[in-house]
Amino acid sequence: MRYRIVAAAFLVMAAAVLQSTVMGYLEVFSVRPNILITLAVAIALLRGTVESAIMGAVLGLTMDILMGKTLGWYALLLFLLAILISMVNEKLYREKLLVLMGFGFLSTVAVETLFMLIIFLFRGYRHIPYLFTMVVLPEALLNSILILPLFKPIAKVYNILDTLDRKRNRLSS
Repeated sequence: MRYRIVAAAFLVMAAAVLQSTVMGYLEVFSVRPNILITLAVAIALLRGTVESAIMGAVLGLTMDILMGKTLGWYALLLFLLAILISMVNEKLYREKLLVLMGFGFLSTVAVETLFMLIIFLFRGYRHIPYLFTMVVLPEALLNSILILPLFKPIAKVYNILDTLDRKRNRLSS
């Protein structure tokens, strides 16, 4: 259990460092891909409800700390997103490209649109259609492409952790 927490903490810190440094240089149409949303979707597709919900909340809180001026909105949105995706992940063939890209695209659109609506309610953005077409849709497209190279290494890490759990449980019996 201890190494699972260490691995999750390392994954979150690596994603935060990549998001705040490398992703700044990967701008396309003045929009950066969001590795934290992509990571939350990949974990939700791989793990159960509780683990993916915790990771979604931690990744969302990391996203709030790195990018937002408000604390907790992204954490709440990624928490709920991870729960919804993990509830249907057993019924899907997760390794298919269209499934990965579809979940990456739709979840980014959902999270960013809900965040825009929350900010609209509290601060009053005036140009929501412009923001949707010029920020949300390009970011969703970039995230749907970004999930492809990230999914296999994350799946491999979780397979190693599951193997270690099985070995440890077998030895302790």
